[in-house]
Formats: sequence, C-alpha cells, structure tokens
Amino acid sequence: MRLPPQSGDSPLEKPATRRMNFDIDLLDEDGLLDLRSQIDMRLPTKALKDLNIERELVLQLITVQNLQRDVFQEEGVPANQKAQTANSVAATLSALAKLQGEVYTSERLKEIEQILIDALQTLPTDVAEGFLAVYEAKLVKAGL
Repeated sequence: MRLPPQSGDSPLEKPATRRMNFDIDLLDEDGLLDLRSQIDMRLPTKALKDLNIERELVLQLITVQNLQRDVFQEEGVPANQKAQTANSVAATLSALAKLQGEVYTSERLKEIEQILIDALQTLPTDVAEGFLAVYEAKLVKAGL
C-alpha cells in the first residue's frame, strides 16, 4: 500500500513539523515498510557505527519477500523476472546467515575471553602476569 502524496512530500522540501493525517495502525506491511523508507530518507545514517546491519538486512528480506509475493501473484510476469526476485530473496537470506554466523562467533569469543579472565583471577598474581606476558607476545606476533 502506497501512502497518498501530501504537500511537502518533495525530497527537497523538508517541513519542520507535519502531523500525520492517517492512522498508522491501518497500514499493512507494505505500507509500513514504505513509511519506514520515507522516514529513513529524511533521517539518513550519519556514520557507519549508526548503521544496524542486522536490522537493514531483515528489512531488506521482508521487502524482497513482499516483492516476490507480488511478482509471483501477478499474471504475465516473465519467468526471468520471477527468477530475479527469487535470487534476491536467496541472496538476502545468504547475507543474513553469514551475519548470524559472524555474530555467533563474536559472542562465543567474548564468552571465552570472560572465562579466561575469570580463570586468571584464580591464579597467583605472578603466574597470571607470566601467562599474560606470553599471551600478549603471541597476539602481537599473530598481528592481533
């Protein structure tokens, strides 16, 4: 569902305040995604650290799944266009799976690091310091 054009919708024109004259609860998923897209255009990411890759990929997946549903339901759409939408869904799923694996690995390494710190705290100070010196030297040698 597309939102109706409103005065002030020009990308060059950004009014300071504007009241919504529709009930957001009445929007379907496509309408909500369209609204989010319009909001995101007006509130661009300022820095890479502000970008939530997981959120963006999930939104992209929902968008391409909706596109795929629409394309597959539409009569007369050539098979190559249907295949392209299926490929888009597969590519987005692949990117999400890769991200999920990276997050899992990162979280697992954090957990291992915390266990290592806890174990070091149980050792005598001179033993822990000796271990940390060797550990740090090996990290430097590995370029980490």
